[in-house]
Amino acid sequence: MIKDNPYSDNKELMLIPDAVHVDLYDNLDVIPFDKLDEFFRKNLK
Repeated sequence: MIKDNPYSDNKELMLIPDAVHVDLYDNLDVIPFDKLDEFFRKNLK
């Protein structure tokens, strides 16, 4: 991790059991949109 980078701390690993990459298109019920929204609102200023 680079200490001088202001974006090095705004990461969060999200493991979604039984989800696959195409679920964003095919199975929206497994995507935690509330968690993603919270992260983006906090870190995209």
